[in-house]
Amino acid sequence: MNRVALYALPLLLVPVPEAFADIEIKARLKHLDGQERSEISYADDGSFDERDVKRKSRWESETLVTAELNPESEWRWSARLGYNARRTVDHSREYREDGSLKNDKTRTEWRQTPLLGLGLRRDLGSMLGGAAWSLRAYHDRFIDVHYRATSLAEDAKPIEGRGMGYETKLALQAEYPTPWYSLYLLPKVSIKHEQYSAWTNTARDDREKAEQELQYEARLWLDWIMPVAGWEMMFGPTWQLEDQAERKPGEAWEWENQEQWIGTLRLEYESPMPGFEMEIGAEHWLNGADRDDTRYRLELSYEF
Repeated sequence: MNRVALYALPLLLVPVPEAFADIEIKARLKHLDGQERSEISYADDGSFDERDVKRKSRWESETLVTAELNPESEWRWSARLGYNARRTVDHSREYREDGSLKNDKTRTEWRQTPLLGLGLRRDLGSMLGGAAWSLRAYHDRFIDVHYRATSLAEDAKPIEGRGMGYETKLALQAEYPTPWYSLYLLPKVSIKHEQYSAWTNTARDDREKAEQELQYEARLWLDWIMPVAGWEMMFGPTWQLEDQAERKPGEAWEWENQEQWIGTLRLEYESPMPGFEMEIGAEHWLNGADRDDTRYRLELSYEF
């Protein structure tokens, strides 16, 4: 039995009291198709030094179980239990001026994260000319973040260690009708803070930096209720501002930020069978450091 099942098993085996009227299981799968990036560096005298070629591809899966604690209340609290696994193939090679390989630092990085958290939801109804206003928030603690690296190229450095962290997110969203039948406007704003502690890399006897990210996001999507039963299509732009920071133990945080626009296309399906939903989506980065990267997403959920 894998670790996801071990963490979720207590919630599934314990009899469900009335207070836990809604339990939902979500399985998410994401894929990053990163673009190859090439950069030439020069020595102090202006001569060619090396050409760095980098590319990342990533698979990420997450299983999340949520159970509402007070479904009859206006403020709905929920318990969250999940497990996230991320696998990144980090291609990193350095070439000489004649095109021959100088260094190969390619490696496969793994990050595995069990989490426990608390969620909050409040349905606000109609206001400001729109319907279905809602406020949602959650706070997740990363219990035991496990880092490691495999498939090391000749010049790649090993990774092995454990750390901790947390993620907090607050979002406000609504739904507005348009003059066109079955077409709705979906505004949403959110703020998310994610932080990982410094940890000891036992493979190199080195102390890795702590990391954090503060992300502001605003999006304005169109939602088309398709003529095929159960299907919806959502598409539109998303704006993001990310403040990222690193800190060595005992030193101050070093911050940098980047602004980016993302184009999104998402299909949702809600089956006639009560409780089952599916999402398929793609996000394409239009500018910024991740320009031309495309990220794909598949999500399956079942509520009972």
